Amino acid sequence: MERQVLFDKLSEFLMVEQGGLQIYRVAASRARRPDLKARYEAFGRQTDRHRQWLVGAITSLGGDPNYVSPTARIAQARADALLGTALLAGPLAPDEVEANDLQNVLLAETVDHGNWQVLKRLVRSTGDLDVRLALEDAVREVEAEEDTHVGWARERYGQLALEMIERGPVPSPARWMHAISGPVPPIDRIHPSPVDSGLLGPALQAAWGDTPIARDMRLAG
Repeated sequence: MERQVLFDKLSEFLMVEQGGLQIYRVAASRARRPDLKARYEAFGRQTDRHRQWLVGAITSLGGDPNYVSPTARIAQARADALLGTALLAGPLAPDEVEANDLQNVLLAETVDHGNWQVLKRLVRSTGDLDVRLALEDAVREVEAEEDTHVGWARERYGQLALEMIERGPVPSPARWMHAISGPVPPIDRIHPSPVDSGLLGPALQAAWGDTPIARDMRLAG
């Protein structure tokens, strides 16, 4: 087993938990629906325990929990991007804000769930007794909670989106004026991949202008 690769991945998984905890705190702080707020707070407490499990595992294996691997830095940037959408969504209609926060939770928990599945498979397959002892208790406790987190987020987001479509209310069409305050950088400035073949170029229409549908409706009076 490559111990350095293991420490790099554990550092990444720990950062995912840290980002998830921040996402839960933001979502809970502005949730209007009591069921959402209660779930965010409960899952946030569980996520904090998952973080502590990983800190304990890293320490017991002789690693440094304060070490931030290159892949952990990417995980941090990903969480920051999700939190950035939470700030951008502020001027939207209340239901849209809650739906965005719930979608952020779903995205974060999907990655987190996958990480713990990796650790579960590692515990089953490794011949390294130290690794198994460091991780098996954490995997046993966390796996069921992670299943609950991602399953609930997927189902609840679907319910909320359907409620908005079927029952409204219809948000103000002018809310777009506050959602984006300036142009979005062209894709070649924000996409880190050196492979650009087939990528879409920058939109020719300003990001803060009318959509074609809104423009047609306005012209029609």
